[in-house]
Amino acid sequence: MIDFELDDLAPLANLVRNDLVESKHFGIACLVDPEGNLIAERGNSKRLIYPRSSVKPLQAVATKRAGLKLSGAQLAISAGSHHGTSAHTDLVLSILAGVGLGEDALQCPVAWPANSAARAEATAETKACFNCSGKHAGFLAACVAAGWDTKTYLDPAHPLQKLIVEVLEEYAGEPVAHSTIDGCGAPLHAVSLVGLAKSVGKFARQDSEIADAMLQNPWAVADTSSPDTLIMQRGLISKLGAEGVFVVANRDGYCAAVKVADGSLRPGPLVALKLFYDNQLISQQDYEDLVAQIAPKVLGGNNTVGYFAAVV
Repeated sequence: MIDFELDDLAPLANLVRNDLVESKHFGIACLVDPEGNLIAERGNSKRLIYPRSSVKPLQAVATKRAGLKLSGAQLAISAGSHHGTSAHTDLVLSILAGVGLGEDALQCPVAWPANSAARAEATAETKACFNCSGKHAGFLAACVAAGWDTKTYLDPAHPLQKLIVEVLEEYAGEPVAHSTIDGCGAPLHAVSLVGLAKSVGKFARQDSEIADAMLQNPWAVADTSSPDTLIMQRGLISKLGAEGVFVVANRDGYCAAVKVADGSLRPGPLVALKLFYDNQLISQQDYEDLVAQIAPKVLGGNNTVGYFAAVV
């Protein structure tokens, strides 16, 4: 079994309540420059991780290579992890309708909307509400464009899934060392954390059509108030991955990647932003504004009694 060693991990974030550290998160984090050189590291960034949904932009690169022709919000949601609002599901269904397919062609699980308002109005779980349905719709549309089978599009031996591996290895600069199945049913491939940073940095630098679509439609990549969206509103590519993975990249190709060992989602955005700030890649105003928006509040009743912060 491939596992983290304690020596691989570093402190990443603390929750402090009235001057006592109540909770502490450990993990690994790194920052690479546009050439893929490691310029900051906490823990051992050569450790293998599952990047989860943080590689959706690279999967979108593969679908474009296969012939997918989407633009704007449709292209953005194909690289996103949406929250199941009607605006999100309408986009997903429009992608499918554009290639003559219906919701039943999706092979992701069913889900309730993650957006609380949409959840309150929902009457049933649907495939379109699953957060990865935009990616799956992009997969299917790419298969139609390439003349590939749509029934087996999640099979690791399918031409699209082989192309995704090729793109990931090309961008990460390393071979895929281990593979499994993601929560949405699609193949999932392990790379090192620094390989993930290299790959998303390269994407942000050279794949302008997809990157622009994400930056111009950040709500389609996640939701209106999610950390990804708030960061993209400041002009940075940002993508969440399950189990504590988070990436932030600028258009020059600098990229920070984070993996939180306990799988918590709350430290990743703050740690990535701190690496950017410490290396003069984000303004003090943008950094402070984003931290204020993203960091969980530490309250005693209605009063602030502490803080949550990156410690890298």
